Amino acid sequence: MTWLAWTTFAVALVLALVRVPAALRGENRLMLGLFALFAAAILLSIGGPYVAIDSLLGGINLANLLLRFIIYGVCLLLAVRVSRAFAARGAEGVLLGPWGLAALAVVAAGTVLSFLLMNQMPSSVGLSALDNDPWFDVYAGLGRIYPTFTGVVLLPSLFRSARGGVRGPLRAAAGLLGTAYVLLACTNTFVLMPTGWTGVMQVMNYGTLLLLFSGLAVIWIAAVRGRRRARTAPA
Repeated sequence: MTWLAWTTFAVALVLALVRVPAALRGENRLMLGLFALFAAAILLSIGGPYVAIDSLLGGINLANLLLRFIIYGVCLLLAVRVSRAFAARGAEGVLLGPWGLAALAVVAAGTVLSFLLMNQMPSSVGLSALDNDPWFDVYAGLGRIYPTFTGVVLLPSLFRSARGGVRGPLRAAAGLLGTAYVLLACTNTFVLMPTGWTGVMQVMNYGTLLLLFSGLAVIWIAAVRGRRRARTAPA
């Protein structure tokens, strides 16, 4: 499934590059940062780049720990961007309020602690060489909890929007994003899957990302069209 990882990386990189001109004008730099972080996270999930980067960090899988924190940051920024796009003030309040930040802090602390308690060698993408370590499941599970939390917070507003609470393009975006977050929640079942189902897991992971990218692209296109209509509207 390496081709799927590289394809997803290419999509993220192209979306980041497309946002550069607008970011240079001072418009919505958050989206450029998001797609750049997405590209970095995907690159760290591919064998060759992962091993090369991890060797620079000492060859003890610090690249995987870095990947976890990139994902946490992406999930928070993405969720805030989506909540603002759909005027979901309640969701944004939860994400940036005491409960949301406490959830992030607890998961982050648990991630670092379980990483330190786990064997850190040999260097391997996805820690595939360490999956028999008793702390591996804790570390891997924590890596899915916070992303799932952000999705659960957003799903009610996305479902309302997909049913007709917003205009056409944003309804489509809400459907794509909602589907992505449901699929993300389903990744918590990985611990129940047989070890031979690696391909299924990868399809779910990269499928989630491609759905998220599609939803964000629709939001961006709708925003660009809205600005153009506003500029051409008669005074």
